[in-house]
Amino acid sequence: MIVKFKKNLFLYVLLAASLGAAAGALVWALLRIMNLGIELVWHTIPHYVGNEVIYTIAVCLLGGLLIGLWQKKFGIYPEELEEVMHELRTTGTYPYSRIPVLSVAALLPLIFGGCLGPEAGLTGIIVGLCCWVGDRLKYKGREIREIAEAGMAATLGVIFASPFVGIAFNYESEAAKETEEELTESEKAALKKLKKLVYIMAVAGGLGAMKLLGTVFGGGSGIPRFGRDVDITVDDWKWFIAVFAAGLIAGLIYAIAHKITVMIGDKLINHRVISCMLAGLCLAVIGLISPWTMFSGEHQMGELMEVWQNETAAGLVLITVLKLVLVNLCIDLGWKGGHIFPVIFSGVSMGFAMAMIIGIEPVFAVAVTTAALCGYIMRKPVMVIGVLLLCFPVTVIIPLAAAAYLGSIIPVPFERKEA
Repeated sequence: MIVKFKKNLFLYVLLAASLGAAAGALVWALLRIMNLGIELVWHTIPHYVGNEVIYTIAVCLLGGLLIGLWQKKFGIYPEELEEVMHELRTTGTYPYSRIPVLSVAALLPLIFGGCLGPEAGLTGIIVGLCCWVGDRLKYKGREIREIAEAGMAATLGVIFASPFVGIAFNYESEAAKETEEELTESEKAALKKLKKLVYIMAVAGGLGAMKLLGTVFGGGSGIPRFGRDVDITVDDWKWFIAVFAAGLIAGLIYAIAHKITVMIGDKLINHRVISCMLAGLCLAVIGLISPWTMFSGEHQMGELMEVWQNETAAGLVLITVLKLVLVNLCIDLGWKGGHIFPVIFSGVSMGFAMAMIIGIEPVFAVAVTTAALCGYIMRKPVMVIGVLLLCFPVTVIIPLAAAAYLGSIIPVPFERKEA
C-alpha cells in the first residue's frame, strides 16, 4: 500500500489540493449562510419586536422544535470530530448520502444561537464529500481514508484560519492510531511523510479558496487576535501556577457539567423534540442572564478584548461558568455541534478575570488560562498551540505551550465520551 501511494504521489497531491479548495469553498458558503441566518434571526427581525425576553425565548424554543423534528426524522447529527474519524477509520468510508441532512443539522443550532462551534458539522460534510469523490475514482480502503482525512485537515484549517490545526488534530487523534497498528515501523514512518505532503496541499488549497472567496464576496472565519506583543516579566511568571490552576478549575467545571448533562441527555434520548426544546429553553434563559454565553464566542471574543475592563472579575467568572455549562447542555440535549470555540472564549473570560484579580499582564494571564483549559479538555496540546498562536503574540509561546501540555496530561475525572 505504501508503494502504491508513492507511485501515485503526484495524483494524490493534486487531488488533495483540489479537494482542499472545494472544502474551503463549501465551508465559506455554509458559514456565509450561517451568518446571514444569524443576522436575520437576531438582528433584522428583532427591530420589529418589542419584547426582547419573549422574542429570545420564542426563537430558542422554535429552534429546539425544528432541531428536534429534524433529528426525529433523520437521526442525531452532526457527529463530533472523533466520531467522524472513528467511523472513517473503522469502515473505510463515511456515508455521503448524509450530506444534505448534515448541512441542515449543522446550520440549525448555529443560526438559532446555540453555544456551539461549526467544526463538528462541517467536517462531517467535507469527509462525506471526499469519500464520494474517492468512490467515483474507484479508490479503496486506506486511499479513501487518507484523502478524506486530508479534507478534514483542510476544513479545520479553514475554520480556524490556521494551517496547522487540521494536521495536528489528525496526528493527535486516538482514532488516527487505530489502523496504523497493522504497519511496520518503517511503513509508519514512510506513511507519515506522505501524509504531511498530502495534508499540507489540502490545507493550502482550502485556505486559498477561503481567502479568495472572502476577498471577493466577504465573510470568513478565524479567531480574533490580541493586537500587541507583550514582555513577560518575572512578576508574571510568579503567577503562572495560579492562572494555570484557574484554567484547570474551569476545565473541571466543564467536566462536571458534561457528566450531568450526559445523564439528562441519556434519559431523553428517545424524546428528541422534548430534549431539543429543553436545550433551547436553557439557552434562552442563560442567554438572557448573560448574552455573552450565546453563539460560538468567536466574534464575541474580539468584543470582550475591547470591553473586559468594564466587567467585574466576578462577572467574568460567571460568564465562564455559564458558557461551559451551556455548551454541554446544548450538545448533550441535542443541539449538536463543536465545543472548541466556546471553550476558547471561556478561557479568555477566565483569563481576564485572573488578570483583574491579580493585576498581571492580561495577555499572559489569558494565554495561560486559555491554553490550560483547552489542553485539559481537548487532550491535544499541539492542536491547542496551533489554534491559540493565531490569537496570541509569539512572545507568549513558552507559557502558552507549557500550559497546553501540562493541562493535557492532568487526568480528567469525567472525560467527554469519544467514539
